[in-house]
Amino acid sequence: MGAISYYLETYGCALNTADSDMIAGHLNARGAKRVLSPEEARVIILNTCGVKEPTEDRVIHRLKELSKIAKPVIVAGCLPKISLQRVQRAIPNYAAILGPQSIETLGLIVDRVMKGERGLLHLEPDTGSKLQFFKGPPGSVVCTVPICEGCLGSCTYCAVKFARGNVKSYSIKSLHDVVRRCVHQGYREIRLTGQDTGVYGHETGENLVDLLQALDDIEGTHMFRLGMFNPHHILATIDDFLQVMGSPRFFKFFHIPLQSGSNSILGDMERRYSVEDWRSAVHSIEKKIPLATIATDIIVGFPGETDEDFDKTIEIISDLKPSVVNISKYGDRPGTVASQARNKVNSSIKKDRSRQLSALVAEVVTEQNATWLGWTGPVLVIGAASKGGTLCRNSSYKVVIVQKQLTPGKTVDVEITMAHRTHLAAMVIP
Repeated sequence: MGAISYYLETYGCALNTADSDMIAGHLNARGAKRVLSPEEARVIILNTCGVKEPTEDRVIHRLKELSKIAKPVIVAGCLPKISLQRVQRAIPNYAAILGPQSIETLGLIVDRVMKGERGLLHLEPDTGSKLQFFKGPPGSVVCTVPICEGCLGSCTYCAVKFARGNVKSYSIKSLHDVVRRCVHQGYREIRLTGQDTGVYGHETGENLVDLLQALDDIEGTHMFRLGMFNPHHILATIDDFLQVMGSPRFFKFFHIPLQSGSNSILGDMERRYSVEDWRSAVHSIEKKIPLATIATDIIVGFPGETDEDFDKTIEIISDLKPSVVNISKYGDRPGTVASQARNKVNSSIKKDRSRQLSALVAEVVTEQNATWLGWTGPVLVIGAASKGGTLCRNSSYKVVIVQKQLTPGKTVDVEITMAHRTHLAAMVIP
């Protein structure tokens, strides 16, 4: 390939971030050089996302901008398998379009593009493992390692299944090797990610608990953050799961999506668990790990959601008080069952419910953060905070901001002095 310079821009979830790290690892191994701006590059790669319409719109806008420059553009990631025609309309002069499982093919595609070929379309998945190309991001103490991709669900609102397909898990051995290499390279926060980490190993005979136990044995000064899992895949092994998550090697962070407090709406979503399942998982975690951070996701305004359904969501958030709540207003995604529903919720009602839930969440999170006032203990230094100071994480994965320049990767003892809605403020203990 030679010294081809490429610019890589990433949209979307942690899995996309990991894909970009594997794209960079593959191209760099072939002799290419990653640059920091499109102007420096000979070829531009966009790793796209299509999980929500606002994200898709941002990607489409960016593609229209890039279509005006005289450089080849390769579109990769999930969006081509979700909204291919819209991608092609946005950038009709594309050099190549690939799917999210075509990273091995990408190297050959880049070669062909650099020889002048255009309009290449390759959406078929590669047969090899993308993990072979994994290389953590430079200049960071955080890396994101995918443990699986795809899922076992068929949620009626989700188009990502069209892009990622059924679950495909990497072996415990291969993940152990990758994580051990990351530790030796100095990464201190290692994020284990997947669309649903709870289904890890379903198709291979391995399982999440065995994987976490194997990774826990790796010596070093690192910590793991486990990514999102649905409650029904964890409940059967909850005791063993919490036993390994209780290790000091793991952040006490649990991302368990609820999506709605109404079992009727969960049924329409085909979420395959009940509100009671979610509540049981949360109670088990909080009983075993009292300082756990519980994160969840809520969709407001799903087709057919009544005032009573929404009130049930308000009720459970008020009751269980999760520390992190990601709120989305329902939006149609191409090809999904929900997009064909005839009982859509009026947009003004969705906005009103989103505002109402957001106000409640702000109260709940502020209240939860206030319980940390006066806490003392170690935090992992991550890097510069976006609005000044240094961003750190404590063992519960709380955002701790220290107004002092600290070295990323170090562990320092702090005292929490102020609690805000978005973070905790702290001072270093001498």
